[in-house]
Amino acid sequence: MLEAPSRRSARFITFEGGEGVGKSTQVRRLLNNLGRQSIDAVRTREPGGTPKAEAIRSFILQGRSEAWGLARKQCFLLQLVLTTSMS
Repeated sequence: MLEAPSRRSARFITFEGGEGVGKSTQVRRLLNNLGRQSIDAVRTREPGGTPKAEAIRSFILQGRSEAWGLARKQCFLLQLVLTTSMS
């Protein structure tokens, strides 16, 4: 018989959809449920998630985005938030 691991495996969950479809509501509900079960979770958003990526997000939302900005924010998000949370 297999024994359950002593530590839960990390999971990456993403919510996709257009503006105003309820992604933030669903994320909030998920985090509340995980918290009630004493499961740690890290919330982030894209574009955004780190101070530098939030600055890029602000730039994008003002209608002045370029492809380099999107690529940079993904790099920051992966490097600073996700890799730390998943390790």
